[in-house]
Amino acid sequence: MRRRTYKQSIPTQNLDSFLDILTNTVGVLMFVGLFVSVVAVQSATIVRTPLVSDSDKSPQFFEVRGNKVIPLNHATVNREFTDFSNSLPSCNEPELPLDLDIYSYQHYQQQLQEYRNCLAHKIAQVKNFRVQTSHYQVRINLNSSLGLIYEPLSNESGESIQELAQVSSEFHSLLKTWNPQTDYLAFIVRPDSFAAFRRAREIAWQKGFDVGWEPMQQDVPIEFSSQGRAVGVQ
Repeated sequence: MRRRTYKQSIPTQNLDSFLDILTNTVGVLMFVGLFVSVVAVQSATIVRTPLVSDSDKSPQFFEVRGNKVIPLNHATVNREFTDFSNSLPSCNEPELPLDLDIYSYQHYQQQLQEYRNCLAHKIAQVKNFRVQTSHYQVRINLNSSLGLIYEPLSNESGESIQELAQVSSEFHSLLKTWNPQTDYLAFIVRPDSFAAFRRAREIAWQKGFDVGWEPMQQDVPIEFSSQGRAVGVQ
């Protein structure tokens, strides 16, 4: 009898998973290439916002409100505030003596009362502090570490876009008193006043001044801390 011979069948390999991986990889590469192309095309037309940088120059502050530019005269206010701070009395709290005999205790009570009277007088002076500039009345905010709050004297203060362009304007006169090498302009801009800000900035740039600005909500009062206010050059 003949022996039956069996042919060994070799299993075929399934390449579906490999094809799926290859297809996904090609798709991702095509997406990355498309993204890079779009970014490269748009990069020539994007106007980038200048980064804020610190400056050794002195800031000269303006508020831009109602589409008008208003000088804060903060340098004058700051001098007044510094002189006022230096004139305040020094109130030194007495220390409780170690030996509490009746005479030492009475002397301590007298010193403690003098200290309290000094504090009360000092607080009253701080509450009554006022500085008035051409456009603002400035007072101390006792609720925020002795910050200075600027309250407008009138809603009609400031110069419009048309008035800014005049050589005799207050804005032009102030620029003449400052030095572009040592001073820069810092604008606090309300939401309704970007047109006036851009015009003032253009004039300042023409005169060689650096400019910085910060947006502020319409009804939020302007306040400077006891360390000042930081508006970087842009």
